[in-house]
Formats: sequence, structure tokens, C-alpha cells
Amino acid sequence: MLSALDEMVADAKLRLSNHLKHLNGYADPVFIDSGGSSALFRVQTPTGFRALKVYAPNFVQGPNAKAEKARLELQRSLIGHKCPTLVDVFAITEAEETAFVEMEFIPWKSLKKNIATVPDECVPLLLEQLVHAVTYLESRGIVHRDIKPENIHVSDNFKELKLIDLGVAREFAHAEEESADATDHGAKRPFIATAQYSSPEYLFRLDSPSPDLWRGLNFYQVGAVLHDMVMKRPIFQAEVEAGNRWLVARAVLTQSPSFQDTDASRLSRYKGLSARCLTKDLTTRLSIVDWSDFSLQIEGSPIEILKAKLAKSTGFGGAQAKLAADGKLSFDRQAFQKRLCESVRQEMIPICGSKVPIELTPTGSASTFRFQFIFSESWKLTFEVGFEWQGGLYDTSVTIHVLSTATTIDSTFHIAEQKNLCATSIAEGIEIASQQVVARAAECLNTIVDIMQSEHPDDNEKTQTNEGQK
Repeated sequence: MLSALDEMVADAKLRLSNHLKHLNGYADPVFIDSGGSSALFRVQTPTGFRALKVYAPNFVQGPNAKAEKARLELQRSLIGHKCPTLVDVFAITEAEETAFVEMEFIPWKSLKKNIATVPDECVPLLLEQLVHAVTYLESRGIVHRDIKPENIHVSDNFKELKLIDLGVAREFAHAEEESADATDHGAKRPFIATAQYSSPEYLFRLDSPSPDLWRGLNFYQVGAVLHDMVMKRPIFQAEVEAGNRWLVARAVLTQSPSFQDTDASRLSRYKGLSARCLTKDLTTRLSIVDWSDFSLQIEGSPIEILKAKLAKSTGFGGAQAKLAADGKLSFDRQAFQKRLCESVRQEMIPICGSKVPIELTPTGSASTFRFQFIFSESWKLTFEVGFEWQGGLYDTSVTIHVLSTATTIDSTFHIAEQKNLCATSIAEGIEIASQQVVARAAECLNTIVDIMQSEHPDDNEKTQTNEGQK
């Protein structure tokens, strides 16, 4: 039995074969690689080998169709571009209920497969070529969003480089993901790209889409690739190999990659540049990194160069350590809140059963969670759990507040408000606090049931009659 991925590849090959029958001189496709949404094939054409990317039909016809087609149009706008370090795009065709992207076939291996053997002397040249591709896209108002070694191919002698895969590229200024009629998932602002090579603010959606966000993401992703070329290993490799996505996310948010080396002077300029690019805070990153930093030729005297480096330095340990500590604290707090609220939901589901469905919905605040208990079309209880974190020595301690509101067809009114339901800490865990929140929610639900029964006494008699007949 074929796996879902194998089925997708087989279907893509069939659709591509049917499409190629209409093109003179195009041979049968040869499979190269696949991802979750597309498959890549090599095809002999009258002008030589080409790479053809075939999308899974559900990506160009399903609920994401409008966003995917916008990305296809963006790739179409790059047909005939003149950037030598960016993959060439020759044609984009929608046929066979899917989309085909015809591109330059690059016979080189990916940087990911060669990362351990990149010669030190080739790092500056490869970096400059990568930056050339990224800044070319910037000049066209486009951000790649998925710059990583897997999407970079290098020649066997490590003298040439090509940036590939424009599948998730978007315009700097276009509000693609803020408009509910042109987004992937409406207001949810989905994460697109590889977590391992994404900046904290992009991975955790800490900042709204803007030119600064995309410029900062470019700096971060180029810096992460530079880290890999310098250190000869992938960034956050241990966390990725552990197979736990939360460990990867936590590393992105809190862990500053190490550049420790037996030879501290080896590629020292590029270690420092990569470290600046990987600064966790977006505003700081934008203030200490500029595209001119990536130039092979450094202009100015040694004194002028030193002054420029010191001006862009965030300090030597203290500032970065504080940023990392702040990031870890934020991650731990968010994880604690989510665990507690999920525990409450799991406790309430068997209590309420099918009579009172429960929804845990987002709010506009990162420290407030909203439960909705739906009694009927006309009765609903909203139960909000708020977290007020302390500072200083007690920054892992939290006070939990609750606010419950009943909504009917005619009105909305408070059931209960308790500003200090309980206090706990990350170290103490969620168990006791979770039980107290569940108990308070049950009290509020009891109040709603009492009100409903008092307003509809006939329903009580019907219930008793039905129980007696069972």
C-alpha cells in the first residue's frame, strides 16, 4: 500500500506526463524529490534539461487556492530575471487541475548535503552570492521566506551558488496574509517556512507583517546559513535530531548558537557577522546588521573598521545573555499557560459531555484564554482565564484571574469575577491551580443551569417525564 506521499508523487507524475504530451520535444519525467505540497521532476527538453515542479491539486484548488495562485503569479513575475545566483523560472502553467512550474535544472548538490565539507576559503564567495540573490529579490519587493541550506545548491568546487524554491515567496508590501479573502487561513496568519531557520519573531508571530519583519527575516536566515558554512554543521542540530518540534522552537527563541572553535581566529569576521544576524530581538538585529556588512571588500582603515564593528556590537555577552534569558522566560510562561488551560479543558469535557460542548478560543491577549460553554443557540457561558505574571525575583510566579459572562439572545451579563482565584508558579506546576479553575468554572456553570431551569420550568417537567420513561 502506497503512503500518502507516494500517492501524491505518483499522481503528480501522471498529471505531468499528460501535460508534457502537448509540448514538442519534452521527454518523460524523471522523479527528483518531493515535499508535502509538491513533487519535482527532471525533464529533457529541446533546450536541455529542465526541472518541473508539480503541485498537489488540493493546494491550488482547495481553501488555500487564492494565496497559492498569488504566489504563482509572483513567481511568474520573475520569468526572465537577470540574477545569476537565483534559479531561473521559464514558465508557469495551470493545467490538469494543478500547476506546473518550469525552472532551470541545477545538477549540483544542495548545500545541506555538503555543509560539512565547505572549504573555509569558499565561505566568503558563497555568502556574497547568496546575499546577491536575496538583495535582488528585495529590490523587486519580494522576500523568499525559506532561505536554508536545503534550498541552496552549490557547485562541486564550491565556487558557485544558486538559491532555489520560490514556492513561499511573497511581496514585501502586499497584505496577503492579513486579508481574510486572500490568505491561507484567514486571520490565523499561518507559519510558512522551516522552523529551524526562522527568526523568533517570525516563528512565534510576534510582529505583524511589514518591511522590517521581512528584512529582519532575511538577515536572520542568511546568518543561519552562514553559521552552518562556518561551523560545518546545521544550526540547532541537536534539537532537530531529537525529533521534538517544541525543543526546536525553544532553541530558536532562547538559545544563542555557539561559535566556539579550536581556532578562535578562523573565519572570525564571519562568526561575528553570523552572531549579529542571529540576534533574537528584531529591532536590535536591524540596528546592527546591514547588507554592506556582507561585502568581500571592507573599505576603510583598521581603526575605522574597528569603530564600525563596536558601533554595531550589542555588547560582549551581557546583552545577548539577557535577550536569551528573556526569551526563555517568555517561552516557559506561554507553555505553562497552555498546559494549564488544556488541562482544564480535558477535565471539563467528561463533566459536560455532549450536552454542553466546550470551545477553547484565542483572545487578543497572550495572557488570557477563553473557554466557551454552549448550552444552546440562545445560551452561552464565556469563561476567561487570565494570567498576571510577577517580575524580578518572582518572574516565574503568577496570579490567576477568572471572569465569566453569560450571553443570551437578549442580553449579556456577568456571572462571576474573581481577580485572585489562586497563585502558583512554574516550579509548582499546574495541577492544583488547574483544579481550582475547574471548580470555579463548575460553579459558574451551575449558576447558568439554575437560571435556565428557573426561566423554563416546563423543560424540567419534560426532563423528569423522559427520565421516568427510560
